[in-house]
This record gives sequence, C-alpha cells and structure tokens, in this order.
Amino acid sequence: MHRSLRDHMNDLGDEKPTHYNSACAAAGQLALMSLYDTMFSTCDIEPSQFLVTQRDFNDEGCRANLKSSLSSIVGVGMLPIVNENDAVSGNSGYANVPAGCFSDNDGLAALVAQLFGAELLILLTDVDGLYDRPPSAPGAKIIREVHPASLSAVEFGPVSKGGRGGMEAKGGAALRALEMGVKGVVMASGTTQNVVGRLMGGEDLGTYFSTSIARKASFDADPYEEASAARAAARCLQGLSGAERTAILEGVALALTERAPEILAANEADVAASSNVAPHLKQRLGLGAAKLATTAAGVAALAAMGDPLGKVYVRRELAPGLVLEKRSAALGVVLVIFEARPEALPQISALALRAGCALILKGGSEAKESNAALYRVIRDAVVAAAPARAKSALAAAVTLLPGRDAVAKLLKATDESPAPLVDLVVPRGSNDLVKHVQKSTKVPVLGHADGVCHVYVDASADAATAVKVVVDAKTDYPAACNACETVLFHEACVGSGLAKAVLDALVAKGVALFGGPGAVSRGLVFTKADKPEKWEYGCLALRVDVVPDVNAAVAHVNAHSSGHTECVVAEDAAVADAFLSLVDSADVFHNASTRFADGFRFGLGAELGIATGRIHARGPVGVDGFLTYKWLLRSATPGGDAASEFSSGAKTYTHKDLALAD
Repeated sequence: MHRSLRDHMNDLGDEKPTHYNSACAAAGQLALMSLYDTMFSTCDIEPSQFLVTQRDFNDEGCRANLKSSLSSIVGVGMLPIVNENDAVSGNSGYANVPAGCFSDNDGLAALVAQLFGAELLILLTDVDGLYDRPPSAPGAKIIREVHPASLSAVEFGPVSKGGRGGMEAKGGAALRALEMGVKGVVMASGTTQNVVGRLMGGEDLGTYFSTSIARKASFDADPYEEASAARAAARCLQGLSGAERTAILEGVALALTERAPEILAANEADVAASSNVAPHLKQRLGLGAAKLATTAAGVAALAAMGDPLGKVYVRRELAPGLVLEKRSAALGVVLVIFEARPEALPQISALALRAGCALILKGGSEAKESNAALYRVIRDAVVAAAPARAKSALAAAVTLLPGRDAVAKLLKATDESPAPLVDLVVPRGSNDLVKHVQKSTKVPVLGHADGVCHVYVDASADAATAVKVVVDAKTDYPAACNACETVLFHEACVGSGLAKAVLDALVAKGVALFGGPGAVSRGLVFTKADKPEKWEYGCLALRVDVVPDVNAAVAHVNAHSSGHTECVVAEDAAVADAFLSLVDSADVFHNASTRFADGFRFGLGAELGIATGRIHARGPVGVDGFLTYKWLLRSATPGGDAASEFSSGAKTYTHKDLALAD
C-alpha cells in the first residue's frame, strides 16, 4: 500500500529531519497545482506556476528571463502564480529583511511588483487591514493609511500557526516595496467580496502604504465616485453647527503647526527636484517655516470668523403672516486646479470648510510631495476634529486628485452625469491653464487669465509716494499676478523730473525698462518694447509710457489691462476719484501698491483666487466665493397661503421690509 510523505514523517514523531519542510514542499507541489487548475477552471482561467529563489532576482540573466517569461504568460491571457521554490531555496528567513531579498511570499510579492514596475501592490490577508495592535486586543483600531515613519508605533501580535511572517512581515514587505519604487501598497482582507476590483475602483478598503501621494491619487479611482463622495461630504458639513465647523478649522490650524516638520521636509524634496521647473514657478514653490506659520495663522483667523452660513440678507413681509428671507447658502462642490504655490492648498481648504463646501484639488506635479503632505495633514485633522456622526463622510471633504485624466472627466461631466458633479471650477496658475479650463467645461469658471496691472502717476503725485508705490508694485514679488507690469506717467512728469526719479529707483532695483511710443519719443526710455501692450512680464521688467491726462490713462488701462488691479498715484482728489470711478478692473487703488490685492491682506483670512469677471465674485475671493443664497418662504397663516388668493384679490401683498434676524 502506498504511503505518503506525511505518513513517513509521522512515524518519526518530533524527530524531524533537517530538510523536512523542503521535502514537504516538493511533495505538495503536484497537489497544489492540481488544486489551482481545478479552482481556476471554474472561472475559465488557465494558471501557470513559477517557482523562484533569491538567485532568480539577484542574477541579472535570471532576472531578465523571469521578467520575459512572466510577460509572455500574461500576454497570452494566462494567470502566473509566483511562489518560492522551497525545495531548493537557500532562504531560511531574515531577522531584518534587506531590500531586494525575501523570506516569505509578501516579500516575494514586493520583488515581483518591482520587476514589472507596478504602481500598486495588493497584499491580501485574513483581516480588514493593519491594526494599531492585534485585532483581538481591546480598543484595536484599523489604520487606514501608513507612512514609513509611523509603522514603528504599531504593536504586532504573534505569528499565526499557519504562516511564516505574520502582519509584521507584511508591513515590512509593504515598506520595502515602496523603497523599490512601487507607488502604493494596499493591505486588505481576501475574504471581502470582489476586493481587488473594488480597490481598483477606488473604494476605501484596507490599509494604504505610501511615502507621498494619497490613497486615491495612487491608482485609478473613479472621479465620478470622488465627486459623489465630495457631494455627500458637503451636505454633511452644511448639517454641522457653526461651532462644529469652527472646531474643525481650529484642528486644521493646529495640525499645520504641529506637523510642520513633515510638511517642510516634503516641500524641501520638491524644491530639490525642481531643476527643470520654470524660474517663476520655482520662486512660488518654496514654502518655508515663516510662510507655513502665516498660512496656519490665516486658517486660525478663518476659524475665529463668524459663521457665514445662514446669514440673512433680506427679510420681507409679502403679506401678513407670509415672510420671505434671502439667506446665504453653501455653493457645494468646488474643483480647484492650481500650480506651484503649495500654501494654496490649506488656504483654499480652510475657506471651503468655513463655508460648508467640499473641495476637489489638483495640484501641479512640481509640488507633488508638498501637496501630498498638506493633504494628509488636513484630512487627518478634519476627521479627528469632526463629530463622531460625521467622521466617515468628512473624510472626503477635501480630495486630492491624481492627475489630469481625472480632472478632464470632471470638467466634461456636466452633460453626461445625472446630477451636477462640480458646482464651480477655479483654475489658479498660468494663462494657458486658465484659458484651457475655460474652454474645456460648461461648469462655471472663476479665475483670471492674466495679471496685467497698471500704475498711473499723475502730475499732482508726491515724488516720494510715487517712488515708494511704483517700486513696491514691481519689485516686492515680480512673479505675482498683482505685480505692476506697466507704469503710465502724466506728460508733465517728464519735464518735472518725477518720471526720471521713479525710473532711476526701479533701475537701482534691477528692473529692465521697455518703452512705449510716448516714453521712447520723449527720451524717457531708450529700449523700445517688443511685447504687446497687454503683456505680463512676471519678472523684473516693466513697460513705461506717457499719457496727456487722467482720461487718457483710464482709456489706456481699460483697453490693455486684464481687469486685475490698477493704481493711481495723485494728490489731486478729483484725479484720484475719476480714476477710481472710471477704471473697469476688479481692484482699483489710490496711493497704494497693487500688491495689496490679496485675500490675506484684505482680511479675508485666505484667498480662493482672483476673479476678473463680473459674475459671482470679483477681485480677491474669500469665503463669499464659496457661497450662494437661497430664498426661504414661511407662512404663519392658519391653513397656509395660496398664490390664487392674491391674484383673485382676496389677499393683498404688502412687500414690507423687516428687520434682519439671525
């Protein structure tokens, strides 16, 4: 009678030979493949088996052949199953597994993922994900996202009887996969129905491991699902009290301060990798401790601001017992696309949270690490500070999108989706970006394509004031959209020497001057401007021209400005009033630098962006940019009110304005 290897080994009792496990592995391969073949045949899948050792990855020739063979198998539609060749493997396990080595199937999976250049590795286990302590321990909580530095805080339990490495080995394999270039690793339960398909669809299952980008930015999450979750988060935010939204903002401000080292380290990585970034973008990329502290202060200021939701604008009695109110209401879901400037992410997020809106963000690739770190900090702070009933929904209050494809789908979703996915799009970046977005969607767009700002220096201007204002407007931050790009002088300023004094101060600051026809003909500037009059230099360069009076200055500005910000320097009040009244731009200043056109400087706490249109919002846009309004009509009449009663003459409208009430 045939006796199995197990029968022979059982005869030995506890005295197992040295290579007992290897012998069992060799004996069991046939049965294992038979089981694979039987089970996969029910799904019409043909499996294949690859038995490998460490040498197959270390040896260049073996590695190349393995990759080629695996690719061929996948190419013909077969399913490769990769396992360690335990019968001949020299791997006996490592106390601390080095990168590029494996001692269990989790480590092997990491190597295979690297071999194929995979973006995502899924490790399946018998629990929902990684817990902060053994799942059976009292108070154990699942960890939804892990970064290398945080794994040391996890308390691992003993290895199960049926496994080799346990959860600690899985965590270590996940981190090694990240070290080897895999963008993300998910650890989830293999008992969850359709777990792989649901993960690839962007569902928030298991534990996500990453060094940089957020879970949903690492693989192809469905932007429609993202927008749907954002819509639910917006409605949840709007259902909170003003005090609860304030507590969330206070939590975000505190987190930006407490986790500053994490954020600044990520920003330093972006700056270090920015050698190919355009100079004006690189200038905006750096965050620094001071700028981050200012950003946190802005968020705190928003937290201290009164609740903008439910504010009564109009209260009117239509008839006795019938009262109409116009109240502020949240806009809903806002998509913001921004370049370089990482501080924009927490600023805009805070504005949205204050106004009860959900935010979908797409940052520029040049600030990838900074944006990812800021997103993690804000998301964690929102969930931590949210009331228990709202934590799940508010995890999607701020979403960071992975790439352009997701943005394109949301921009084009207006016609094909059963309900609006996005209520407003705000592009913050280059002219090309803004114009592209405006042309690509039917969703309302708030933004400005150019920052062509002017300063007009009148004959009545004080010389010291003119020098101070013009030099600041050009040199304080030349790359900013509110920097001056053209200075116009009243023709009398040429003869008085005022124009020369201003231009000498600019040259001393390194500003290159380019003359328009009036400036060149009068010998004020010798280099003729070769750019059109509506040109944004974005650097230490400036167009100069001469006009006969304030009316000509107004005409020039209205013809060539981008509608952003303009300034008049004058002591003549009539001249200043004419300029302020007639110039058709979002911001018009008197004796004050154009650089004041900023949400923080306006006392808005932060800024959604600059709007140069005439609908919804204009100039630096703060919380109000996230708001719309709705009409509330209440009848206190027994039996209610009907419009037909008024059309028949039975009742009469009074239309009496009432005192506003909270």
